[in-house]
Amino acid sequence: MLTINPKEIEVPKLHHYLLGAVGPRPIAFASTVDENGVRNLSPFSFF
Repeated sequence: MLTINPKEIEVPKLHHYLLGAVGPRPIAFASTVDENGVRNLSPFSFF
């Protein structure tokens, strides 16, 4: 699994990843926090 820290990546590359996530037109972003406090945000779409 790819992990991206926005503070450690160049803006053009971060923009590229953002376009890839939003490009499929997600209906919503689903966020979770596990028992260790690790946060996860992912696009959710039924298309």
